[in-house]
This record gives sequence, structure tokens and C-alpha cells, in this order.
Amino acid sequence: MLIAYLPQAAAVWTVCCSDDAEADSPVFAHQSRWQQHILMKYGQTVCLVDATYNTTVYEMPLFMLCVMTNVGYVVVATFLLPDEQAASIKTALRLVKKWSPAWQPTYIMSDFCEAQISAFADVFPGQLEYIIVL
Repeated sequence: MLIAYLPQAAAVWTVCCSDDAEADSPVFAHQSRWQQHILMKYGQTVCLVDATYNTTVYEMPLFMLCVMTNVGYVVVATFLLPDEQAASIKTALRLVKKWSPAWQPTYIMSDFCEAQISAFADVFPGQLEYIIVL
């Protein structure tokens, strides 16, 4: 099941729920209209994906998609996933791609994580170069 929040306006929220054949567990994704605007303005070249590990009592990793703006790095989408598997990451990335169909990053900065790399490669086939941060 996919649970996604995309605010339609400052005080109105839309909740989307659907089943993704590749995701076995619930996936939560969030992106505001402002974040969507920043992603489209600054996210066409380099995007950074970062995940929190062992920082909360919950065993669900929080992924943040960030871009470099004229004032520093800004989070442009967040995903709360049940696991760190490529299928879950791919489900969240596809949702952000659905919200911003013109989003076509050239470079992805990430940890050396095969699941993250695989998910981005599947969502953006043949168009990415990777900058791996160890």
C-alpha cells in the first residue's frame, strides 16, 4: 500500500492511497507544493538522497531527497519506508516522479547503497550518472 501526501494548497491536503505491485509494505511519501517547485527549479542537475539509520526507536528508515539551492541544501521530498529495499525506494521515487513528471536529474549523490542505486536506475533508465559518497 502506498500512502502519499501532496498538499494542494497551504491548508488543504490530498491523501492518495494505491497498491504498487512491487511494494509489499506501506510506503509514506510527502512533498509540498513549495518543495515540488524547488525540485523543478534546482533538481535537474544534482539530487542528493540521504537516509537516517538508527536515529529513532522505530525501525523504519526515513529517506530525504535534497537539492542544492542558492542558499544551501533543501529537502524536496521525504519517504518513510518499511525497509531499505530497492522496491520500496523505487515506489517512493515513482510517486515523486509522478508529481513532477519533468524532473530529470543528471547526477545522484548517495551512499554506496545498491538498493538506492538500483531504484534510481529503474526510475530514470539510462540517463543518470552517480556520485557516490562513502
